[in-house]
Amino acid sequence: MPDPALFKTTIGTLPDTKSVDDVRNFVFTHFNEELKARPSFHKYVTKLPQNFQEMVSKIRDSPTIREAICKQYEHCDITPLPETDELYVSHYNIDGGGDQGLFNKHYDGVLRLLDDATVARALVYVNSKDDFVVHFLDTGISHNFKTNEFGLLDFNREYHWVEGKYNENMDMKDTRILLKINYLVCPKCSVAYAKFVIWLNWTVFLIVKTAMEYSKSPKTPFQYFIGFFCNLYRVANNISVWMSILLTLVLIAITGLALYGTALGASRLLNSPTVRRTVTRLRSRR
Repeated sequence: MPDPALFKTTIGTLPDTKSVDDVRNFVFTHFNEELKARPSFHKYVTKLPQNFQEMVSKIRDSPTIREAICKQYEHCDITPLPETDELYVSHYNIDGGGDQGLFNKHYDGVLRLLDDATVARALVYVNSKDDFVVHFLDTGISHNFKTNEFGLLDFNREYHWVEGKYNENMDMKDTRILLKINYLVCPKCSVAYAKFVIWLNWTVFLIVKTAMEYSKSPKTPFQYFIGFFCNLYRVANNISVWMSILLTLVLIAITGLALYGTALGASRLLNSPTVRRTVTRLRSRR
């Protein structure tokens, strides 16, 4: 049964194609090598040149997107979250890494318990000529997005996945390129509570994204371990948000015990008779 607080997925088309064209041309000009590579590619918009940020701002402030969000609210109060906006080059990548979850069934976020605040995510398709279909289970729709289209979904509550077959011979110019633009919708929030939700969303987002980026297309044992954890956490969050919280607490406890054990072992070593005699001998030589 869908969450009663669910922001239902909406699909639309941007009338301002020039802004989308500008973003696409920028990507083709500045990220030529990344387009050729197999791993997925994320860049925070705020880390990219100012002229690119201005291009994205035009899309972020699009009346078409804002009106589509507000249709589902009696009182609509939208706060853009530019710190979490991303440029995303989507390459199909099922290899046990952290970004595998972008194609497997998943929720984007973990804050489903905050039923009075919604993060609406706009997936803006800057370039899309493939046959991939995105399924939005909670809203009950599926769509093969094309260039200039956008999908608005509930970041924390919409269970979704991408389905299709990757074309190894696809031309670089046909690469699936998206903007991920996020908004907080919290009509009844106080200023203090809205700031708390924004901080919490950003903190969780940063931790998850850092782990995903580090472990995509893993090569070292530790990267495989982090990738495994990312996918395990995704499965836990799919089952229940409480399970993902429990998994987080268990990992914190394990980390704490490991650090405590290391510190205790170091303390015992430093206070052992052998180390004491060695220290005394070295001091006597001064």
